[in-house]
Amino acid sequence: MGPEFVMIFFAATGLVIVGMVLFSRNRKQQLMHEERMAAFEKGVAVPPVQEARPWSPRVYLLRGLIWSFVGAASIICLLGVAASSRRPLSASDQAFEAKRLSDVAGISYQEAIRLVEKDGGLHHDGPTEAIALLGLIPLAVGMAYLVFYYTGSSGTPQVDPAPGPAGMLN
Repeated sequence: MGPEFVMIFFAATGLVIVGMVLFSRNRKQQLMHEERMAAFEKGVAVPPVQEARPWSPRVYLLRGLIWSFVGAASIICLLGVAASSRRPLSASDQAFEAKRLSDVAGISYQEAIRLVEKDGGLHHDGPTEAIALLGLIPLAVGMAYLVFYYTGSSGTPQVDPAPGPAGMLN
């Protein structure tokens, strides 16, 4: 199993989790709608809509921590995948690389062999360490939430807008 399989597996797992959450949320709203419609048809008092919980600025702290740790974990994971995809060059690959280098750079073959050996003779089969820069995206989002929490939150709780008909926001 190569690093591509691991990356595809984690991406697919993430998509499945997001899909399950969205399906669950949709099913809950459908059941609430059916309950309200049944009560309305029977002439019974319609169950009240759940009151919105008071908003707290600590939500930004939680979001910031989650995004930051996801970004840091992504960086570490992608660096691990990149590091594990290195393999030593075989003797024939080193000779081929030295020949190519001597032809391109116009240096002697012996000098090219020393340069190839100096590089450590490692070859990447998968992504390089630069792929870990993708982890900076969620890390930056988390940092933005944390900066907002520490600088912009007023500390006074506010109430989210109440849902409108059928649980939709106005």
